Amino acid sequence: MSNVGKLIKEKRTAAKLSQKNLGKACGISDSEIMKIENGTRKTPNWENLCKIAKVLGMHPFDILLAAGYISENDFNPNNRLHNLEKLDDDDCKYLQLLIDFMISRKETDEISEGGL
Repeated sequence: MSNVGKLIKEKRTAAKLSQKNLGKACGISDSEIMKIENGTRKTPNWENLCKIAKVLGMHPFDILLAAGYISENDFNPNNRLHNLEKLDDDDCKYLQLLIDFMISRKETDEISEGGL
C-alpha cells in the first residue's frame, strides 16, 4: 500500500466511510478509491486527491505530500496551519492580532536581551 493510500484509508476508516460512500461524496468511483488505497493507481490524479482531502477534512497539501506531488521543501511555514478555512472574518482578525502580538513580544525580548 502506498503512503497516500494508507493515509486515505486511515482517514476514511476514522470517518466511518466506505469506499463507495467516499467515492460518492467526492464524485469519484469507488473502484478508483480502491486503486488509490491499495497502490495499484501509481500516480493518482491530483485533482481527485484534493477532492478526497476535502471530504475527509484534510488539507490538500497533506495528501499531495503523501502522494509525492510536493515535498517538505515546497512548504512555506505559513501553510502549515490547519483548518483556517473554518474561521470566519472576525476569527481571522483576532488570530492576526495574536500573531502581531507574538511577533512584537519577540522583538521586545530581543531588544531587552541585546540592549540598545
